[in-house]
Amino acid sequence: MSDFDPLRGWRRPFLLLSFMAVLVFQLLAGLEAAATAVNDQSAPIAATSPTQPAYGVNFISWARGAPVSETRYQNGLSTGAGWNRWPMYWDDIEQSSQTPGDFHWAYQDTAVIADIAHGLQINAILLGTPPFYTTSPVVESSPASNFPASNLALAAPNMATPQGLYEPVFTDSTDIPGPGKTINDGNKWARFVFAAVSRYKPGGTIAQQEGWPAGVGVTHWELWNEPDLTSFWDGTIADYARLLKVGYLAARQADANAQIIFGGLANVSQDAEFYRAVMDEFVADANAPAYDYYHDIFATHNYHYAKMSWQYVFRASQVMADFGVDKPIWLNESGVPVWDDYPGPVCEPDSPYRASMSEQADFIVQSALYAVMGGADMLFFFQLYDDCGNIGGNHAWYSTDICSDEVIEPGGDAFGLFRNPDDPTNYCYTNHPQPETARPGFDAYRTLTTYFTDVEPLWWTRPYGSTPYNGRQEWLAFYKPATQERVLGMFTRYGTAETAVITTTNAAGTGLLITPDGVTQTITATNGAFTLTLPAATNQNNLDPTDLTYKIGGRPYILIEPDTLPPDVTVSALVTAVTDIDVAWNGSDLGSGMLDYDVTVAVDGGVAAPWLTATDLTTAVYPGAPGHIYEFTVYGRDRAGNESGGTAVTVSTVALSEHVYLPLVVR
Repeated sequence: MSDFDPLRGWRRPFLLLSFMAVLVFQLLAGLEAAATAVNDQSAPIAATSPTQPAYGVNFISWARGAPVSETRYQNGLSTGAGWNRWPMYWDDIEQSSQTPGDFHWAYQDTAVIADIAHGLQINAILLGTPPFYTTSPVVESSPASNFPASNLALAAPNMATPQGLYEPVFTDSTDIPGPGKTINDGNKWARFVFAAVSRYKPGGTIAQQEGWPAGVGVTHWELWNEPDLTSFWDGTIADYARLLKVGYLAARQADANAQIIFGGLANVSQDAEFYRAVMDEFVADANAPAYDYYHDIFATHNYHYAKMSWQYVFRASQVMADFGVDKPIWLNESGVPVWDDYPGPVCEPDSPYRASMSEQADFIVQSALYAVMGGADMLFFFQLYDDCGNIGGNHAWYSTDICSDEVIEPGGDAFGLFRNPDDPTNYCYTNHPQPETARPGFDAYRTLTTYFTDVEPLWWTRPYGSTPYNGRQEWLAFYKPATQERVLGMFTRYGTAETAVITTTNAAGTGLLITPDGVTQTITATNGAFTLTLPAATNQNNLDPTDLTYKIGGRPYILIEPDTLPPDVTVSALVTAVTDIDVAWNGSDLGSGMLDYDVTVAVDGGVAAPWLTATDLTTAVYPGAPGHIYEFTVYGRDRAGNESGGTAVTVSTVALSEHVYLPLVVR
């Protein structure tokens, strides 16, 4: 989905999700090919970034005339999330062409101050061109109000490329920042971004007004939202690249420490390589590398199809690798609406791209497992409450047990971890008989923020198939360095229950099993293995009724156990050599992954002496001499500190006849 302002309604049509069906087929081939690199259980994935993820929720609060209720804040904090994501609409803030640069910040001030007071960090989104600044000017809009003004996409003016975008950022007619430089008023977007960052940054206008300590304020700024979707951005890829560059330079001029987020991608447009295309635009910009290609963080979105949370994150990491950069990747929108709870549509169980409440909880866990396996550093769930959804309105309450042909039930979008309160000032979906209560998705999200933290990708396999990537089950393993534990997520891929047999990683043979509802139990291995029954997948709510794939797998289990068992180590070499001896070794550890190796050598039955110590090499050449016997012994250590016993191989070097060294005489 995308940025919904609870006071405006959805900012794009729900039918745009139909593009997802096309995109899925385009991406499956790439997913299958890339998966071969990570799906071998015997080939651990090297950790290349700090432990992750951090967690956020969209719309814990938003810009409005008064702070959201304390109940809403406490519900948001109870998820375990530390971040809130919401938009600052430019067209709400700069309201009149008669007074350019006259910004109205009251609603934004209220939300920022309240968020900071509750200890939340903010992913602030800057977007929405004022009508009088569009490249094709139209009648300017009325000032912002508290009533939902639209249930569709951004209005045409608000998605437009702003006037002056290609003018220089600074008054010295350059795009080069520097001390004392000022923003060119002719570049309307630059002026707005600079004003917003200056106001809310640590040490900025509001920080001084509120007496915040050093470092407190808004530090993360997302420049637009879903620019790959025409209902948010009507410009070209080149136009968005310019918008990103201008915003980055203006924000950094206001706050040298500002973190700039690439506008989160919807991944439902025809251009699945939008990020690469924007990076290609910067190839001709000689200054782009010096300014980190004008963004510090890349953001992406995913809905309904859990596996694509890996695809979109992994694809972004490949783009970065191709351009020689390494940036955090945020999945800052992810979710699926439910059909079996008001606002429904409760009488439409096969509603496309929706799920049951239980399936929504399953999606939340699966999406997180996939995204972090792909390298995501931050996970945001969309969203805290239902608010107004795609459709808006406030229809009557219907229960699934009263559905009939006579019931006309328009439905809405029950995305929320919590149902809406019974509060007419919210305007939408206030008729639930259990208002402001949590859905099962809340427990699933809370399970993640409690147990799935500070982890690193370890390995990924799909067992019980003909290859490591087409099996009937999904296993994604992570390592938690702080506690030296393996965290293993497991679920079925298809519509049949499966038996999973998992080799234990600890001598006691015990593990903590956790379900998405937060229920935990200690289980015990038999003959060194845990045996679990994984429930069947059930969700086939796809746009095409002939598409019988499961976009959400079966109920996921998380198994956590310490790694106390040593790794398995092998060593090999040719049994004979002349002088140089090629030695190869390898280690496998399913609990924490291999750390390093010690290799010793004993000559002619003598005392073993160190050859290589704490090495991460797996091959080396030993300089031997003819006529000796060499015994190489390899000891492996895993990341939890467990050390294997020695594994040895013996090599004899041949003592060559003196005739070998005589010159060859040809008569």
